[in-house]
Amino acid sequence: MSISHQIEAVYQRALRLREQATTNPIDPTLLELALKDLYLVLEELQAVDTELHEQNQILNDTRVQVDLERQRYRTLFELAPDGYLVTDATGKIYHANRAAEILFAQPQAGLVGKPLMVLIEQGDWSEFQRRLAQPNPAKPWEVTLKSRQGEPITVAIATNFLKDSGPGATTILWSLRDISQQRRIEQQLQAAQADLQDLVVARTADLMQANAQLLQDLSDYRQGRPQ
Repeated sequence: MSISHQIEAVYQRALRLREQATTNPIDPTLLELALKDLYLVLEELQAVDTELHEQNQILNDTRVQVDLERQRYRTLFELAPDGYLVTDATGKIYHANRAAEILFAQPQAGLVGKPLMVLIEQGDWSEFQRRLAQPNPAKPWEVTLKSRQGEPITVAIATNFLKDSGPGATTILWSLRDISQQRRIEQQLQAAQADLQDLVVARTADLMQANAQLLQDLSDYRQGRPQ
């Protein structure tokens, strides 16, 4: 019998004892049984109370740990050197960290609620939509952000798609790394390499021309030398 049923049985017996006490003397045996049942129920209630207290303590400790973990990950999210976004399946922004705020040159509150696509250059929209329709987290890709001030910013994107508990619901985690400086350096190196190749070609042509002239002079000298 469950504790609730035991409490109900003791309660009903107490009612009967009360009714009997108003008309006839209480049967000692019945009183003893009622007190015994009451004592057992109280013992079980105390045990249940102790167990509930322990469970509540465990729940409180767990909640504290969860809060600490949440705060830890929130701090890591905010202080990460790369831009991080959390969006729905369509790319609508739910959360943005401080690095994303700098990348987009907009406050975090201004980013929340915006579709990510409107923040990138129109030339990258088709690739953006294709990536959303056919996610492949293993392959990073690049887009250029719309310039609000200064030069456009090229970012390397990595995504992680999380299936939520709701039917068909998806959360997307975005990592955006600013590679503008890297691309500029690569372009400068490519330009320097092209200049070097042009210089080598020009220098080679000069050397070949000088060598041909030297051979011609030598031939002329030999032809003009007395026998």
